[in-house]
Amino acid sequence: MRINAAVTWHDRRSKIALIILWVVRILVKPILTLWPSNDFGIALLGRLSWVVDRLTPTPRTVHVTPTELGGVPGEHIISPKPVDDPLDDATILYLHGGGFIFCGPSTHRQLCTQLALDSGAPVYSMDYRQVPTVPIAGSVQDAMNAYVALLDVADDPTRIIVAGDSAGGYLAAKVAEIAARRGIQRPAAVIGYSPLLNLDLDDHDPAYMARDSYLPIKALDKLRPRWFAGQEAIEGEMNPVDADPALFPPMFMCAAEYELTRPDVEIMTERLVSAGQVVETHLWREQIHAWPVLARTLPEAMALIALSTAFARRIVMAVDDDRAA
Repeated sequence: MRINAAVTWHDRRSKIALIILWVVRILVKPILTLWPSNDFGIALLGRLSWVVDRLTPTPRTVHVTPTELGGVPGEHIISPKPVDDPLDDATILYLHGGGFIFCGPSTHRQLCTQLALDSGAPVYSMDYRQVPTVPIAGSVQDAMNAYVALLDVADDPTRIIVAGDSAGGYLAAKVAEIAARRGIQRPAAVIGYSPLLNLDLDDHDPAYMARDSYLPIKALDKLRPRWFAGQEAIEGEMNPVDADPALFPPMFMCAAEYELTRPDVEIMTERLVSAGQVVETHLWREQIHAWPVLARTLPEAMALIALSTAFARRIVMAVDDDRAA
């Protein structure tokens, strides 16, 4: 492990991580490269959540119930084990990844379960609308509607942690940015697992971007017109990395050594540090994009989730100290 200011590099890689890396590189990436980006192809990917929901048993270690926030459906996950720490009164709003076209609470249930167990906080995992039903602007609006509704039902609205992976990391950052722009209560912190902070991925070195073991840049290029279909504009900055760093609360981010989102995670980290904001970033070798989704299967995923909840715990404790002063 090597630490450089706000960035920590991790060299640890388990055998299962290497197996997953090469299986994804050899099998999954070529399939995604050839996958059609039309409505039929997107609909087939959308069935993934349905398949996972039926093949994966609901974890017995937590209580999972259907819920709704601001008209957005989702799951409410509660750890039955009491945790006596500062996150007791916190709430986690989780926004899943999937390129704004697929995945949902079922595909991310193991990750959200681990977040609930590690933090002791209730987790709301939201099933926001995606392409082709709505462009990204509609996904952003759903995320904001869920967050605003959560302000009214959370035990302590000043202790809401907004988290997400990949496209969900984009939404988590947008929630924080838009909340600040609207002048409403900001999240206490943002957790982004391989967050997509820039929709203009061709801004970066194509040779590096091609080394992502999972996500083919050509497939995303074909998909991008669907992200912006329609006349509705994305509220605030289109790319969170371009927003004023002062708008963001403390941020925790991670990225794999070779993945599409890493350049902007590093740029965002640098801008937050330069602005005097609190940020903690972890870069990990030999991992795939958004590897925390493989929680309870991958040791590095469990380690990263533990680091993120420890970060949230420190932020909440700092808020308590400020109140006491």
